[in-house]
Amino acid sequence: MKTILKAGLSVAMLSMLAACGGGNDSGNHPKPASMLIDFNKDGITGWTGSSSDYTPETAPTNVIFEARTLPTPLTGKGYFIGGTNRSDDLFLFVKKQFSGLEKNASYSVNFSVKLASSAPSGCMGVGGAPGEAVWVYAGATAAEPKAVAVNNEIRMNIDRGNQAAGGKDAQVLGNIANGLACGSTAYASKTVKTDKSQKVTTDANGAVWIILGIDSGFEARSEVFLQSVQIDATPVTF
Repeated sequence: MKTILKAGLSVAMLSMLAACGGGNDSGNHPKPASMLIDFNKDGITGWTGSSSDYTPETAPTNVIFEARTLPTPLTGKGYFIGGTNRSDDLFLFVKKQFSGLEKNASYSVNFSVKLASSAPSGCMGVGGAPGEAVWVYAGATAAEPKAVAVNNEIRMNIDRGNQAAGGKDAQVLGNIANGLACGSTAYASKTVKTDKSQKVTTDANGAVWIILGIDSGFEARSEVFLQSVQIDATPVTF
């Protein structure tokens, strides 16, 4: 039976320990586990943001990661992520480590992310559409996701894929086009989900890092409010 858990406390996923069987020493097998992260209720404590996929000459400007009140007609607060793409390929991401899963265990993970976007659908833009050419990412890794310098470029240290194609450590859930007509500047909420599960193996402490982000081919400013993310983890059996 799957246990439904809520995140947002400082201990975050520690209560997931019971849902996962309590660790290898217990002799139990991992069990399915779920967690809802609601940025309106839980805030952004423990989350940090960064960016990648650019050179020093094409570094993004006006990069912001912070809790903000959602614009009308929406209510509540969200995790605001924004930046101006000067490299034709800007990845903005936030991350947090969660513990309490089975140690050194493999899970199949699915994500459902609710976000608010002001990017209308079906519009033209420099380098790509402001909505359809900005992809939403979610992933889970045992290693901490970091932006690192590689041959004069800032790249990710994990295999998260790029733009419309995900990688081993993260998946593309959709894009930020909000369904409103071109010319609209209003914010609207949408939910995007994984279409295939991602496999992750926890570390020796039963911990994983969760990464959420947007990858832009639109050569201008992109911004979204992350509202919530539902994470479902199912043990992988061999």
